[in-house]
Amino acid sequence: MKKLTIGILSMLLSLSALCTSAAELRQNHPEFHVVQPGDTLWDISEKFLLSPWLWPEIWHVNDQVDNPHLIFPGDIIALVYVDGKPRITKTNQMPNGVIKLRPKVRELTADQAISTLPLDAISPFLTSAQVVSEEQLDTAPYVVGSDSDRLLAAEANKVYVRGIQDEAPTKYTFFRQGQPYIDPVTGELLGVEAIHIAEGLKTQPGDPSVMLLKKSVQELRRGDRAWPTNDEQLRPVYFPHSPQGFEGGQIISVYGGVQMVGQFDIVVINRGEREQMEVGHVLSIYRRGETIVDEVATERRRNDESVSTWSKIGDAVTNNKQEVTLPDELAGRLMIFRTFEKVSLGLVLEAEKTIHVLDKVKMPR
Repeated sequence: MKKLTIGILSMLLSLSALCTSAAELRQNHPEFHVVQPGDTLWDISEKFLLSPWLWPEIWHVNDQVDNPHLIFPGDIIALVYVDGKPRITKTNQMPNGVIKLRPKVRELTADQAISTLPLDAISPFLTSAQVVSEEQLDTAPYVVGSDSDRLLAAEANKVYVRGIQDEAPTKYTFFRQGQPYIDPVTGELLGVEAIHIAEGLKTQPGDPSVMLLKKSVQELRRGDRAWPTNDEQLRPVYFPHSPQGFEGGQIISVYGGVQMVGQFDIVVINRGEREQMEVGHVLSIYRRGETIVDEVATERRRNDESVSTWSKIGDAVTNNKQEVTLPDELAGRLMIFRTFEKVSLGLVLEAEKTIHVLDKVKMPR
């Protein structure tokens, strides 16, 4: 069961009226669904809708239901019709003709509400994943040593960090420089991956400051960088919605060091806050069309009298053949859950085909 509070804010629901796409029901949609532990709003919406991110368009909030902005295991989600239009709502009884909504006492706490996304897939990346600029790396506080008299420091060791001001926050996260993120089209440096190493608390100010390591993914080295921990990245709400005017992008990396991407993998795309990417944006993933040799076109060029002899000789010498690029194919969907200036992190929610690094992301469909 999810441990983080996930609210479906009524203010955000009212924004659904601004959406231009109409939510379509699945042909085989159920009349109701009993919420189970481990369900997500995405899972439930997918049972009813062809495009699950459009659930706010048909979600019906009834004031008679206790706390309509939270959904819990055991709740009944039903499809009803209000003024002749389909609506998904929360009810207290199985549908049998007309559904009557009535309040009841809720004994579960808000942190037992179901989430919009599978939070266990993204929670490790909410504070630990970081993308920084070269300037940030050059100016960040850094580890100069530890009390273990070793080159490496582990959990419960003290480490000494230079570059921290006395008034700076107490809680810090340690990172190591990782791979650069390069735009595959323009060649622009979009940022540098900062690999999460450990977390620590500042116990003594100064230059160097003294920090006690509280959590450690791997041993800390001299030269590793430290940044204040940003707990605000633990967002309580993920509101799925389509971007406006998105011109497309590409997957440039995947966490875990693999090249092929599947459901619930975390990917990096080459679009960020600079391109108005927002947390909650849903994008379709398209597998890049393969470029293949067109044997028929090659033979036709070879026999084409309008093509000069010298061009044909050049084709033969360079083994130049006519090629064609196949259409891009819809391969899945992702939702953005972290944004940086020039890149964003997305969770792959659906993978209909194998997805690869450099596949394209476009407006959702």
